[in-house]
Amino acid sequence: MARKAALYVDGFNFYYGVRNHFKQDEERRGYSLSGLCWCDFRALVERHFLKDGERLEKIRYFTAPVTPQVETSRIPGERDRYELWLQAARTIPGLEMVFGFHKPHGGGKARDEKLTDVNLAVELLLDGMNGVYDQAYVLSGDTDQIPAVFAAALRLPKPLRVCALLPPAQEVEDWKSRYLHYVHDLMARVEFPHPEPHQIDVGGLTERQLANSLLPYRMGQVSCPPYWRLPAKYLDAKCRPEYRPEREG
Repeated sequence: MARKAALYVDGFNFYYGVRNHFKQDEERRGYSLSGLCWCDFRALVERHFLKDGERLEKIRYFTAPVTPQVETSRIPGERDRYELWLQAARTIPGLEMVFGFHKPHGGGKARDEKLTDVNLAVELLLDGMNGVYDQAYVLSGDTDQIPAVFAAALRLPKPLRVCALLPPAQEVEDWKSRYLHYVHDLMARVEFPHPEPHQIDVGGLTERQLANSLLPYRMGQVSCPPYWRLPAKYLDAKCRPEYRPEREG
């Protein structure tokens, strides 16, 4: 029998982690790699992380709407771009969206995303308790998720496996160090039914993995806009022919 897997995606953490990481060399490169955010999360896990005998059954995508009241981008059309992306993400089989909200501050010039980290932690633990998965993948570089990751693996009645997938901007060794510090501090005060730290894996997303996990540029009525399309010369170098995004979705 296949082991059930589930994926939990912190949407904005993934987006800014990819965009900010690859923006550093944009001037030298001569083009943007923000198009790596046009990601098929199912393909990302199934092609690069899913283990033999596992089946990815559920994807939960956590985000917060960009409304006119919280739109802060200096480039017009942020809300339209966000809505277009949500349309594209909804084409991923098995993906469910969970929404928080944005709270504006600084006279409307900035905003804070609210509830996403809490929503992710709650759903991860409830799904674990309800037998939704045997293996969870948590796509987030937010170290605030460390307690939830640890609890899902080692504090529920049944021990489960959890893999933290970190966007490129997040250092794997830094995450591991913070995780070990948290576990060491907690185990000095609390006894656990399953004190086995090897239930948790950590992996960093690579450029090549992202380049080979893109959604098609056209999926029915949804079309990837030019500003998110990667140059053909880049795809020639990084993307396997069968995974190229020019294919029809």
